[in-house]
Amino acid sequence: MKKMEEMMELLTEEIEGFHKSIEKLETLSKNFKDLKLKADTSRIENYIKGLTKEQKHAMTIYKEKAMEIKKGLKSARIIPNWLATLFCIVISIQVLSLSYFGYHFIQFEDRNKAAFLRGQKESNTKARRYFEDHPIIYKDYKKWTRKKDSVPNQK
Repeated sequence: MKKMEEMMELLTEEIEGFHKSIEKLETLSKNFKDLKLKADTSRIENYIKGLTKEQKHAMTIYKEKAMEIKKGLKSARIIPNWLATLFCIVISIQVLSLSYFGYHFIQFEDRNKAAFLRGQKESNTKARRYFEDHPIIYKDYKKWTRKKDSVPNQK
């Protein structure tokens, strides 16, 4: 029985401790219900305001730089002046050289024709003189040409 009494005492002590814990929890829960939390967002608002100011400043700088770039692009030239000048000079030289060589080619052809005609005329006059100096050879030549004209060319 002693053990039973001891157990009963322990149980009563535990129950009393449990009741005390519950009472403490009840008082704490009442305190929490009465407690009102106030959220202070002023630090966050100040931080956001600072960020927006920085963003506005960055955007103005960005817009200024973009305008400078646009102005630079409008006034920029794709081809530098020296390159355009060089191109014009090269084209002029090519046109002049083609004209020069074309003119000389035409003159060359005309000179060749004139030289051919002179040579032909000269050879004809030399042949006439030769035949006038040698009438027998001229007669043989005439026979030969008649014979050549009468026989068809056979290959």
